[in-house]
Amino acid sequence: MRKLAARSLITLAAITTAILAATLAVATAVRSQTNQGTSIEISRPIVQPEKPEISSSKKASFVKMFEDIAIAPNFSPKTIELRGISGGGIETQKISKRKTTETGECIGFIDSTPDHKITLTRAFRYLKLQVKSSGDTIMLVRGPGGVWCNDDASDRNPEISGDWLEGTYEVWIGSYEENTSFPYLLQLTEQP
Repeated sequence: MRKLAARSLITLAAITTAILAATLAVATAVRSQTNQGTSIEISRPIVQPEKPEISSSKKASFVKMFEDIAIAPNFSPKTIELRGISGGGIETQKISKRKTTETGECIGFIDSTPDHKITLTRAFRYLKLQVKSSGDTIMLVRGPGGVWCNDDASDRNPEISGDWLEGTYEVWIGSYEENTSFPYLLQLTEQP
């Protein structure tokens, strides 16, 4: 029985290979004829192998991380959430060029590139950036008008709020300890 099944599989493989080779030869002939100015139509289309369908009752979901956004006052929804993973190996002071700012100390560790770029298309009378994470995170914001750092404004998470000038702000979400990473939500709201 196994011998017969093996022969059937070998025969089926040989037939499939022959059909694919013939199809490829016709496609090559069509390409070479078309390149010379003559067009030939194929009576049967070239068929790509079908991909197996995977059925599942669950919907596929994708989480966007490290997004850049542009917003204006009175944005909707009332709270915008951006996601990422905190941390890095560079001391925050190397990017901020300061030990402290009006909003807090520049401590902890971040990546060399910002996690988010937030463009304010108009000035905001009030905007709050607040991090929610299970770990000890820090925030550095650099943009029009200066640099701002914060560490533990809300439990072990940073928060920076106030009036903001129009322009693009680079935002880093770091960790208090070097090369330590935590998933986070960066919430933007106009509500105090």
